[in-house]
Amino acid sequence: MVRPIVMLGIAAIFGQAGQDPPAKPPAEEYKDRVARIKESLADEHYKIGEYLYGVSMHRWARDEFRKSIGFSVNHADARKRLGYIKKEGEWEPDPDAALETENKKKGDEAIKLKMEYDKRIEKLGKTMGKLYADLGGFCEKNKMTPEAQAAWKLAIEYDPLNTESRKKLGYVRQGKEGPWLSKFETAIRKEMKEGIAKAPGGTPRKEETEVEADLGWKHEKRTSKHFLLQAAGQNQEWLSKEIKHAEHAFAMFHKIFNQTEDLFQQPFNLIVVKDKSSHEQYIDKYFQGGDSVRKEFSKKANGSGGFPRSEWVQGDRPDVHDWVVHVTTEQLFEHLVGGSRPWMREGLAYHFTKTMFGTAGVLCVNLAGTGAGGEKNLQNPEDWPLVIRTWIRESKDPTIIEVFKCKDVAELSGAETVKGWSMIDFLLTEHRERFLEFLSKIRGQKEDDDEKTLLEVFGWTLEDFDVRWRTYARASYGG
Repeated sequence: MVRPIVMLGIAAIFGQAGQDPPAKPPAEEYKDRVARIKESLADEHYKIGEYLYGVSMHRWARDEFRKSIGFSVNHADARKRLGYIKKEGEWEPDPDAALETENKKKGDEAIKLKMEYDKRIEKLGKTMGKLYADLGGFCEKNKMTPEAQAAWKLAIEYDPLNTESRKKLGYVRQGKEGPWLSKFETAIRKEMKEGIAKAPGGTPRKEETEVEADLGWKHEKRTSKHFLLQAAGQNQEWLSKEIKHAEHAFAMFHKIFNQTEDLFQQPFNLIVVKDKSSHEQYIDKYFQGGDSVRKEFSKKANGSGGFPRSEWVQGDRPDVHDWVVHVTTEQLFEHLVGGSRPWMREGLAYHFTKTMFGTAGVLCVNLAGTGAGGEKNLQNPEDWPLVIRTWIRESKDPTIIEVFKCKDVAELSGAETVKGWSMIDFLLTEHRERFLEFLSKIRGQKEDDDEKTLLEVFGWTLEDFDVRWRTYARASYGG
């Protein structure tokens, strides 16, 4: 029989009001409390699963039943819903079980049910946040520091607005409605914004480059340890500023992702051309690996990527800071992880430019909303937090499957890109260590295995990831 958490309550987990706690050693009492919390979680996820099962949202329901047995392996009701039968004390798949595995409701009805699902998960999160915060307090009182830290981390994972646990872990809120940031995250974001002045600006280069020789161009050039920058119609002072932005992005990427070796191994050649005509000449000379349609599409773009060379049209822009940081971040990600993974690649590039400048000026995807689907213009990153909160409130954000499993940046919509940025923001802010572990494990592996690795490292299904991201976004993006 399921025991509702409102009946079980905090008093049942930590002792009835007015009674002294059990006279057990703290370590044993800690284990008992953890076990009772997990049993409660198993029951509560089962209750949510039953609600979803009753409204024919079977895929979501199965996710909740799986969470139940994750917390309580012998949760009989959840086991039965998942098609297990007990034989000789062991749970085995029931060959006669006829299981519904897909959600039946679609469209607006599904959106309404998702909103109700989110409300139930959020309510559970606040309850569990309180329980884990209290567990952390018990551990702190009994000088069990690692256990206290772990409990407080779980408290904010379930409830990002659990102020008590945030403060215990050293987080500081940014303004009245901004995100809570750890000391490390606060320092790293400040350094990303303010550290450019200390970055090396490189030295002038006189030797002709390959591009100059191939196309008969004459550029001003400057080199640093990790970059060669060449530009039409610019002076050395202008180039030095851009080299600084490139080197700063390079250094911050290595710091954020704990990289001690040079990911590039050779200088990254950044080429700034003056106009579209020059860009078309560049494409005619260097375009490879595509048909005539893709070549014409490349000519219409404002630049072309790649390593060890990337090109951009300056036009009437006074600088190219945004592009320099964007392509540097993209290529560092390629060298760190590999594969397409556009939600991470683009999301991380926008994380860098948004944090450093508050910009999102390189449009590898349709942020401008110029397509035929009625997309919103998303070029101003200052709008993204409010846009995301509105999406979540109305359950109109792109599905996490569409974002996570997209394999070609050309297929990534503006909305999916913004959600990808927010997913990166969430992982770096709340789960940095596990995110770094995740990246190390997916390096060189097939992208189809990323979902399995997510479960291995975080213990999350894609739906779990989405729920936790939503909870974080509600708590961190104002309102």
